[in-house]
Amino acid sequence: MSPRFPRVEALLGGPLEQIAYAQLTALVGNPDAKEDEDLDYKAAHYSADQAGRTELAKDVATLANGIGGVLLLGLAEDRRTSIPSAVTPVELTDGKFRQIRQAIASNLRPTPRIELFAKPAQSGSTEGILIIAVPRSLDAPHAVVEQTRLAFPRRDGSGTRWLTEAEVATAYRRRFEQLADRRDRIARIDHDAEETAERLGGGGRLEEGDPLLTVSLVPDIPGDMVIDHASVQRVSTQELAAVPLLGRTAATFCSSMVGARRIVLFDDRPPRYVAELHSDGSGTWAARTPLLGIAQDDSNTWPYGADTDSIVTLVLSALRHLAQHAVTRTGAAGTAALRVRLESQTPIGGGPMRLPNLPRTREIHLAHEALVQQGRGVRVSATAHRTAVGHAHALLNDLADGGIGLVQAASLLISDLFQHYGLAEPPQISRDGSITASQWSEPERTQISTWAQQVSVPVT
Repeated sequence: MSPRFPRVEALLGGPLEQIAYAQLTALVGNPDAKEDEDLDYKAAHYSADQAGRTELAKDVATLANGIGGVLLLGLAEDRRTSIPSAVTPVELTDGKFRQIRQAIASNLRPTPRIELFAKPAQSGSTEGILIIAVPRSLDAPHAVVEQTRLAFPRRDGSGTRWLTEAEVATAYRRRFEQLADRRDRIARIDHDAEETAERLGGGGRLEEGDPLLTVSLVPDIPGDMVIDHASVQRVSTQELAAVPLLGRTAATFCSSMVGARRIVLFDDRPPRYVAELHSDGSGTWAARTPLLGIAQDDSNTWPYGADTDSIVTLVLSALRHLAQHAVTRTGAAGTAALRVRLESQTPIGGGPMRLPNLPRTREIHLAHEALVQQGRGVRVSATAHRTAVGHAHALLNDLADGGIGLVQAASLLISDLFQHYGLAEPPQISRDGSITASQWSEPERTQISTWAQQVSVPVT
């Protein structure tokens, strides 16, 4: 998948692989297109000698060690204003592309990921503008090899600065800590959100015993958002006016509070929806899912099951909401680890004499409201559980965009959850990123179909 750069894409008018040569030449004289931390212009190719190879490695490393960004070869900038001043077409041949890749591989340690996008001046031309896309790197810091020493550059506004020894040491430590931390962090933030929901509810479970669904996201490349009075006020104002539940027209959250390195949103007390938005781009939703009445039999003496329509809607909504926070507010990038957990909170009877080592909650099935039986549900799972967990990975920008990529990721994540119950995948959405309208009950079917049409998700 191609790297994504939301600010640069907004400036250019689309994803890097889709924009045309004319959109790039239109940057000339545009005051909004000045060089910045994620955007650099070069009038010509880097020379093939060692000085040119080192210069290319340095420019790539500055982006990989920072927030990521793009180099545009074939556009000259005004040195005084940093705004593109002229189009200077460069060679677009396989030989040049190999030269670029070889220079980066031999002059950077470790070698960062890059993508090349050639934009010819006209069809069949071997001249035009070359985009070198450099995502923010999980392997930072990247060092430029200069004879017998290693130097660590980073983009600083429209310029370059070199990391100090203390910054290099900190970056190395962060790299290894992040690798170990991601294994446990998603479980921790999931647990924190559940504790928040219980604390706001007075420490007890809802009387009706609705299951608790938690959806958690941890970026592989964390971001950084300052938690202070101004940011809390800004985020709270945005979130309390937003409508994160897909297909709805009313805001979900009505209150906010500050937590440790996070902002907490909830709908009421006791809450049915809690969202925790962390400063590093991680986040969790904890939400109550409705129970549907189902027929009792020998394998299921409890005549209720968790509504799959609500589960699918909540997972889609939570993933989009959390990813948008991660990308737009914290600068998190790359892929993200995803987790969904469904936990029964329906108590087992037994009164005060119940033994402490016996289960406190019932095993529950999955259920779906039958379209031909108004007000009743049908059991769609083969087995019942008190708790089940699903995992997946997805590109953050695909989730934040809220289109086909979001549906594809949600399908994988929910499938991993539902398979614990003997159900291969959610029938409401497919792995190719489409919505199956006939598998939804009303009013969810109308709401989700309306949303899908708005974001160009196929509805079958």
